[in-house]
Amino acid sequence: MHSIFRKRNKGKYSPSVQKKSISSKELTELIERLQKNADQVEKNIVETDSRMQNDLHKIKACQLAQYKELTAQKLSESDKLLYVLDGDAAVARHMKHPQGDMITEDIRQLKERVANLRVKHEQIYNFPPQHIEPQVNWSTVIEEKQDALSSKGFGTDLPLVNSQVEEHNIFHNEVMAIGPHIVKEGSKENMSDFQAKYQKLLAGSQQRQQDLNSLQDYMQRCTNKLYWLDQQAKDRTHYDWSDHNLDYPSRRRQYENFIHRKLEEKEEAINKLHADGDQLLAQNHPGKNAIEAHIEAVHADWKEYLNLLICEESHLKFMEDFHQFQKDTKDAQELLKKVDTDLDQKFSPEFKDRYQLESLLRELDDQEKALDKYEAVVKSLQERSQQVLPLRFRRQPPPQPVPVEALCEYEGEQGQISRGAHYTLHSNSGDLWEVADSAGDTISARGLLHDPAARPRGDSPGRHYVAVREKTNNCKNVLQQRYEGLKADSIGDAASVRGRQLLAGLEKVNSDLDKQEKAITANLRPPLEQSRAVQDSTERSKDLKNITNEVRRIEPEKSRKIQECEAFIESVPNTGSATLVRNKVDNTNKKYERVVQLLSAAQEKVEVATNLERSLQQGRDLLSTYENKLVIDDTVPEDLRVVDRKKEELLVSFLPCLLAARAKTLSKSSPVKLLESKFLLSEAEQNLQRTKTCSNTLASKFQEHCPDIERQEAELYKLNQRFNNLSKQIDHR
Repeated sequence: MHSIFRKRNKGKYSPSVQKKSISSKELTELIERLQKNADQVEKNIVETDSRMQNDLHKIKACQLAQYKELTAQKLSESDKLLYVLDGDAAVARHMKHPQGDMITEDIRQLKERVANLRVKHEQIYNFPPQHIEPQVNWSTVIEEKQDALSSKGFGTDLPLVNSQVEEHNIFHNEVMAIGPHIVKEGSKENMSDFQAKYQKLLAGSQQRQQDLNSLQDYMQRCTNKLYWLDQQAKDRTHYDWSDHNLDYPSRRRQYENFIHRKLEEKEEAINKLHADGDQLLAQNHPGKNAIEAHIEAVHADWKEYLNLLICEESHLKFMEDFHQFQKDTKDAQELLKKVDTDLDQKFSPEFKDRYQLESLLRELDDQEKALDKYEAVVKSLQERSQQVLPLRFRRQPPPQPVPVEALCEYEGEQGQISRGAHYTLHSNSGDLWEVADSAGDTISARGLLHDPAARPRGDSPGRHYVAVREKTNNCKNVLQQRYEGLKADSIGDAASVRGRQLLAGLEKVNSDLDKQEKAITANLRPPLEQSRAVQDSTERSKDLKNITNEVRRIEPEKSRKIQECEAFIESVPNTGSATLVRNKVDNTNKKYERVVQLLSAAQEKVEVATNLERSLQQGRDLLSTYENKLVIDDTVPEDLRVVDRKKEELLVSFLPCLLAARAKTLSKSSPVKLLESKFLLSEAEQNLQRTKTCSNTLASKFQEHCPDIERQEAELYKLNQRFNNLSKQIDHR
């Protein structure tokens, strides 16, 4: 079969190089039609030649020819197919298909063979027997074929090897066609010599055919893998790693899914390619140069791909840190803006009496204390502002050269990039960045390999915080002056004065309750410090206990004030002061109930969150301990008994760590299942569900949303992924 089109269509006749005038599907159909028609012509040639040889023997034996009409019909059919092939080949050349010229050459050879068959057809069926077939010196033919075979080499690239495969298929058919002539034409004296030469030629041709096929198959598989690696590199190079990309969480999920589920499979495929290549080299394959070149190319591209995965992990971390910083900064700015607005609207001294001013001054005192506590949050944001990378330089040219840090190793034509080394970015247009090393030498490398080093940012809320503090102090001074002016001017009848005193007392209770409510919300709203989440959550639990003590201290004062107000209402029930006091009593009771319920929900939420963070931390520590053990213990013993003992040691050393919380003792001889070791992660899952329940209660009743629940859920997912990967490693070993 003429298989040139079929073989090349696997990798070489790619429909992706077409012009816009023809679709990828149409170009694919064109190549398939060329393949099919060429195969049919080849089949016709082989069948026609065989049948003509049979008729030739019959004519020599003075018998009637059997296939004259059938062979003529096959030749006519081949002429029609060649006409169609010419048209399709012209289209392929017009569309600048990479193999257009080669296709045309193959068709020319088919035409030449059909023409030779037609001449032979005329000689066999239209001439006397003595002129049917000229005498051929088969010894010379065999020697010429042997010389041609010995001079043939092996290509180093896939297109050339594909061409050599097709050429040798034709050559091998010609060698096989010599066989019947050796049997008929050889005399007894030289028969053994002819047979020896022919068998040597036939064996050499068969061996070359096998070598070419194995080389073609290996090079094709390497090319497919190199193409996949190249597409992966392009995908990561063209991806938007700047601050404009808000879809990074889905990229993170895609990355984690690949690392935990597909990376090992890809690595096994690469290792198999290396092993197959080494096996061919060990067999002294004559295409040694091409095999070694493809092994090195796959190794280099795979190494570069692993480096790109390192870069991707770093970029995702940078993007997560950047956007989390942006969110925390926005929250801080909004809080300070709200305080600023309250200072303008709520703490104005106009139209306020002495008691209202007293209440406002107490609130300002509480607000100053809250601002003192919030100063730590502002300082933390200022420190983070110097650590977060300026991702905008990944999408816009820097106004001046900026420092960048290499995320992985890279070796290009202009020099080598070392991981962790610092360079100066001069240009970031396109996929390649121009950077300069410490010696001033310019190197062009993928922008994915670098990230701008951290620089101080000007968008932290430090200035706004200072302005709010100054405004609070000024507002307090104004209120204090107004209060001092009205302090001596208190007038009114006894009931009115008493009513104002009671209102002021209730206002103080409300102010104290407001203070505790703000303390509770200040405890709930900031996210936990990720570097010390367990400790931070424990400290918040202690703060809530202090708030509980404060609320308990307020309760007797509240009850006493309310009793005084109820006695006042009974004494002057129909006065305006009584109505004001009654409303204030109702509001105070509602305020107290709200604070108590909020405090209870907050304590429950912080307690379960502390348990969750503790179980997550224990899970991370235990998994890291055993992962490190597997990294260190990576040698397979030669003795099978040592292998069994090693397997037992792996299980016995791993399980007690994870089941320590249950104080379970394992016997080395008892069978154990690795699934039991998921106790800690199951406990974390339960804690997560309880944390979600508490967070939903706070959100539905008090509009207080948990800032950590998404992070905690993501961390638990990652721990489960690490555990599953660890289990696979245990089973594999």
